[in-house]
Amino acid sequence: MSDHCPFQIQPPPRTQINMNFNVNYSASDWQVPVSSEHPFVTHIRKVVLKYRIQSASQFNVPIEVAQAMHTRNPPLSSLFRPNVLLYVGFYSFGTTPIIALCRPRASEGGKKQPNMSPNNVEVLLQDKFVPLTRFLSTNFPKYKTPVGDEVMYQWWKANGKKFNWTGLPTELKERIVQFCMHRSALPPLSKRSVYKNRGPHEVTAHLGKWAALLRVSHQVRAISLRLCLMGSSDLRYGKGLCIVSGSTADFKNSIRRLSKFPQLLESDNASIATDEKTSMLIRTYKYFPRIYPHLQRFATLGHGIRKVSLQLSFMDALHFFKVETAGFAQYQQPYHLDYEVFERLPYLNELRIYLPDTGDQLMDKPRQRGPLIFGDEPCPRILHRLIYERAAEVLAKYPFITLLGFMDEIEELRYNTLRKEGMNSLKFSEKELEEVYMEDGGGVELEESVWPGVGKEDVDQVDRAIVFDNFWPPQCKCEVLCRKIV
Repeated sequence: MSDHCPFQIQPPPRTQINMNFNVNYSASDWQVPVSSEHPFVTHIRKVVLKYRIQSASQFNVPIEVAQAMHTRNPPLSSLFRPNVLLYVGFYSFGTTPIIALCRPRASEGGKKQPNMSPNNVEVLLQDKFVPLTRFLSTNFPKYKTPVGDEVMYQWWKANGKKFNWTGLPTELKERIVQFCMHRSALPPLSKRSVYKNRGPHEVTAHLGKWAALLRVSHQVRAISLRLCLMGSSDLRYGKGLCIVSGSTADFKNSIRRLSKFPQLLESDNASIATDEKTSMLIRTYKYFPRIYPHLQRFATLGHGIRKVSLQLSFMDALHFFKVETAGFAQYQQPYHLDYEVFERLPYLNELRIYLPDTGDQLMDKPRQRGPLIFGDEPCPRILHRLIYERAAEVLAKYPFITLLGFMDEIEELRYNTLRKEGMNSLKFSEKELEEVYMEDGGGVELEESVWPGVGKEDVDQVDRAIVFDNFWPPQCKCEVLCRKIV
């Protein structure tokens, strides 16, 4: 059949068939009722849908189809043949319809039955029939904005296909998850939002509305968690799992909450087994991950912390570093969080601790957990020294620590000297201990499982005597009184 119309069409007066005319129509005064539509309209709708589901950007452009009222339309009872010519309106919601004359293209070989494939519906354009797909791409162009999530979901739902996620290379899967995380803005976490979300918001905040990725599969969970915990330079928040705490109480709550959620990276879910042996292994790795790295499959989200920023008050700092000067050790309690918590963070690679702020009110509280530390002439310099001298000793094994908030350069230089001495006094560095562990193959396997430490029956209980020391509260004897500086 020729591409030109086989006979001359006489349109009614005041009507143009050039795809560019505008007519003021009301909502439906140009449409034929659905019950009176020709069967050809149903096929055109199918062709339009197949055109739209070719891509998400095409599906994002809504295209509706309806038979237009016209005196030259064939009757409903007419046969579906190649010579059927039908006036059809194409429109989006709220737009003026584009009235077009459509026909089915005949099959090759001169058969009388029309070819019903998607590419063989034609539209009259400037006295020439063109494929419907060309007409649609011209009159319904793609939007230049990104496709929304809801449209993407409806597109996958409409095209009837399943995305072959498992067939993708792991590197490509990682890039897809990175893209999702990059689009998720990390919201500021207020106390109110934290109260509403008791889950691991430090992790889920990195994923935002894509947090459901953690429940897709073990592989997707492993990729998502690795990016959340380790970070990536391609992410907006690429430093990994960071904990920022304004007090030891906040830090303790974060550790305790994150430790409740296993990473579950193994396909057999071994880390949530309930038998006695597995429970013991879980507890062993929870408290001694550096000693038993081969039990990593029992890791929790708390073990994945990479960076910590901790602000301490004077009393919190004295307890956190277990200061023993002038009998302060007698005020230590088992529930106090101390520096030994860092041994439970095997992947910690950056630690920032801020010394107590000397700009705060230097006043003792009625029920504070220790002796008076300020008095009439408070001396934050002495208190700072008690804290950073102890920190230089007990944190010497961690090369990634930064202590901030010194009163002046002299105090900072003094701390750096003490820290250097502490690091030089170590018999083995962390790296050397890891090498020894690897050379020994992880140590000697015991016939029975033994909990690290000393048995209770081998420990003598010593009642700690109460020490009354006139050191507290330390009185300021600086050349320039601290109260005149702070």
